[in-house]
Amino acid sequence: MYGTYDPRAGQVRQVKQPVTDGVVLAHLQGRQPYGVYLLIKDHTRAVAVDFDTPDPVPAMAFVAAARHYGMAAYIERSKSKGHHVWIFFDDAGVLAAKARRVVRHILAEIDQPQTEVFPKHDVLDTHATYGNFINAPLFGTLVPQGRTVFVYAHDPGKPYPDQWEFLEHVECVPEARLDEIIAVNELDRAEPTPALAPPAFAEGLPTTFGLPPCAQRMLAHGVQQYQRVSCFRLAVHLKRVGLPADLAAAVLSAWAAKNRPVDDKRVITVEEIRAQVNAAYERPYRSYGCEDASVCMFCSPTCPVRVVRERSTRETAKEAGQRVRPNTALVTAEMSSHSNAE
Repeated sequence: MYGTYDPRAGQVRQVKQPVTDGVVLAHLQGRQPYGVYLLIKDHTRAVAVDFDTPDPVPAMAFVAAARHYGMAAYIERSKSKGHHVWIFFDDAGVLAAKARRVVRHILAEIDQPQTEVFPKHDVLDTHATYGNFINAPLFGTLVPQGRTVFVYAHDPGKPYPDQWEFLEHVECVPEARLDEIIAVNELDRAEPTPALAPPAFAEGLPTTFGLPPCAQRMLAHGVQQYQRVSCFRLAVHLKRVGLPADLAAAVLSAWAAKNRPVDDKRVITVEEIRAQVNAAYERPYRSYGCEDASVCMFCSPTCPVRVVRERSTRETAKEAGQRVRPNTALVTAEMSSHSNAE
């Protein structure tokens, strides 16, 4: 079984035939598109995240966040306007539930929780014989147009010159890495029901710690980039300390006056602020956004949230008998912020 579509009419359909070398060759030559079903019972050998937007920033943010967790992820320009991000696993495959849980956690961290993830299910039940397919990369007629090709993560407009050489060197993620991420971030626990409940990793912090240093810096000095994401993060913090949504919107409207956007971009509008506040107050978000690019540049090594997280990571790794790597993303961001300040 595989999926396909009519390149002219766009009609999608299933093909109830074996996936042979001929099927793959027809795809590579641009004669018949091939769509792959990633879910096999409860296992998968890859996860694909479908960012349905021409803006490459969300895909780049996902790759950076995945790298922070020690996972390699790769960007493919899709057949239309968007981007796919692929994570590959070793030959044995991994439990799809684990892979999807980690990917969903990363998407929440980068404020893209509604993004489509393949496979779409943890396991095939008796009514879902095949699940959902995603179009495979390297469809012959689109490759010359720079579509369905893998691109550099730091420059998504630039495809790898040799796609085969690139694929020969992709890094596969072992299931043990997923287990580590799930354990450290307590992803196997249910989400807290109270809207203002602090995240589980904040246990042991004083109850009066208020806004973390990053939020205090952002509010005090304004930002130069990532205004909407920064607004959302600040709204989450204001919600966490008990501020009503209307007052949070008022605070962030005053904050916007301090922003000095680069590249001739405009200051975030009142309507955009309200939209971000509404999004932050709709759900009990747990994340402090520590891996988000908009937050990293304001991070402080003395932040109690960071201290507790790093201590938890060290203790978890120690129990597992593994060596802990420093959070290079945060260290680099801290060094950059000091350099920029000087």
